[in-house]
Amino acid sequence: MIPQASLKNYKAYLGDLIGGSLMIRESQIIAELLLKKPTQEEWLDHIVNQNILQKRSDASAKRNASTIKKRLEVLSDEFIEQIAFGSTELSTQMMFAATLINSTLLADFMRSVFIDAKHMFRESIDSTDWQSFWAERSRLFPELSQMTDSSTYKISQVGFKVLADAGYIETTRNKKLQNVYLLPEVRSFLTTLNRDDIIAAMEV
Repeated sequence: MIPQASLKNYKAYLGDLIGGSLMIRESQIIAELLLKKPTQEEWLDHIVNQNILQKRSDASAKRNASTIKKRLEVLSDEFIEQIAFGSTELSTQMMFAATLINSTLLADFMRSVFIDAKHMFRESIDSTDWQSFWAERSRLFPELSQMTDSSTYKISQVGFKVLADAGYIETTRNKKLQNVYLLPEVRSFLTTLNRDDIIAAMEV
């Protein structure tokens, strides 16, 4: 049995990455809702009854909304406003930053594997890069190696989908590396939050 303290640490490191990709359209909707400070009853009314995310099932709507909320609720209203009302490019970069803050594991992947691939002038990354990274992280967090194959596969797929949504790889299929230029507004917000580590993960 995994000790509760250790379980908490590895879960905090992983974050809610398995919950889904960037979901930019949905994130903008949820960001605007969060700014209204809804009660739990109002939250459920918007997500389930009004179906503001336009999902086919209540379960899917609640799952997506919960994932986005977890990534945003620790951030300031000013940060969330940029996602809700900013341009698509700004919203995307801010949501990617929020996801990296939520998932230290993905931020570490960006700062190590992705930046190394860029330095070596590789055209793309592949699933073996993630597998090697996962094996390395499992030495720090042994609980990761105890996860089911289906869970670890889904995490890797979501991770690559996040990178594709953020524009760092062309598609999840070819995983061709692309250049992304960090917007000044995003850099400014992250500097205010003292998150130079996230800046380093995004400036690759």
